[in-house]
Amino acid sequence: MTAKTDNHDLRAKLELRRYFLRKFHADDPPDVLDCCQGGGLLWKQLRKEFMTRSYWGVDLKPKRGRVKLDSVRILQQPGWPQNVVDIDTYGSPWKHWAAMLPNAKGPITVFLTVGQRITGTVGKVSKGAIEALGLKGMYANLPAGFHPKLAGHVLRYCLAMGCDYGIMLIEVLEAETDNRNVRYIGVRLGPANDNARLEPGASEPEQVGKEPAHV
Repeated sequence: MTAKTDNHDLRAKLELRRYFLRKFHADDPPDVLDCCQGGGLLWKQLRKEFMTRSYWGVDLKPKRGRVKLDSVRILQQPGWPQNVVDIDTYGSPWKHWAAMLPNAKGPITVFLTVGQRITGTVGKVSKGAIEALGLKGMYANLPAGFHPKLAGHVLRYCLAMGCDYGIMLIEVLEAETDNRNVRYIGVRLGPANDNARLEPGASEPEQVGKEPAHV
């Protein structure tokens, strides 16, 4: 995915985050790690609407007043205190996701932006997504017609990776958007002994609409 903008469908992204903040963080202000801060538009708006205990925005792109950091390296380290992790990157978020899971302690909310260029029966899913399926080294040789078929499998497979670390999916929602090239996913994770969790057969996220009334 080659798109460089981080605000194509800002309303859909905001509604997804509002839903999870209202449901899981209303009584306990969150500590937020914004892994791909970009221009900071999302959390600038959200911090006007919701109280946060702390906010840390990082990015590989240098910006005045911000330290240039690779957020994957942060997530690979044990002990980070945040309980909201926002991975709003175009392309594949799965490198971040895989780095985060072994070190995720307690209930945590995660936002994922998944890039996938799909047109009809052909498309292009990111290299990182294909490698997440265990197809490392095969990306260059995959026919375009295989990509749309693999896109859904990547999402299901990667979301299920938490089971390897004693983590269960409590809730998964996808924001409704007209942009077929990207998916906006919200995930609530908790310890495997949580009473509320997705059943094993629930493989696809539900959709949350753009308007507040649909949330």
